[in-house]
Amino acid sequence: MASIFRAYQRLLNTRPLATQMISSGVLGASGDAICQYIIERRTHQSYDKWRTVRFFVLPCFFIAPVLSKWLVLLERVKGHPKIVPLKKLLIDQICYAPFFSASIIFNLRVLEGHSLTESKDMLVRDFWNIYQHSIKYWPCVQLVNFYLMPLNFRVIFVQIAALAWNTFLSFKTQTKLEDVVIPLE
Repeated sequence: MASIFRAYQRLLNTRPLATQMISSGVLGASGDAICQYIIERRTHQSYDKWRTVRFFVLPCFFIAPVLSKWLVLLERVKGHPKIVPLKKLLIDQICYAPFFSASIIFNLRVLEGHSLTESKDMLVRDFWNIYQHSIKYWPCVQLVNFYLMPLNFRVIFVQIAALAWNTFLSFKTQTKLEDVVIPLE
């Protein structure tokens, strides 16, 4: 296990963006797979592979590149070392998180094949419900991230935390209530 971690760390040092993109895509797809197999209890025959592809593409080609630039930009925040992570958290959650969350929801709908107008309408419909959950989850994640993680591990740390979030996001954006099989035990 230590050798895998060292190899991953080498990749982060030599090809940081590509490593973060692929890792983010795999974790995004994994979140959707967890949602489909465990939460929705889909069978192999009813599994929506294109949905999983969308949950790979969005983190890989949009979320990881944007997030990596944002986290580097946040490194410019200066001040006392014990206060800087709190400043970063406030900037992240007030200036960045609402717009980033909206862009993810919108782009997910576009990837599903909806028109720009339909995607905007769905964003307006779904945003507040999803964002309410976001502000309960992400500030805690980012606080740990800003206090404890070195910069080159921050995107992957966020994406590991996003495994749970992607499972939730997949459920909230992709599941119709009648599709969910809830066991009656």
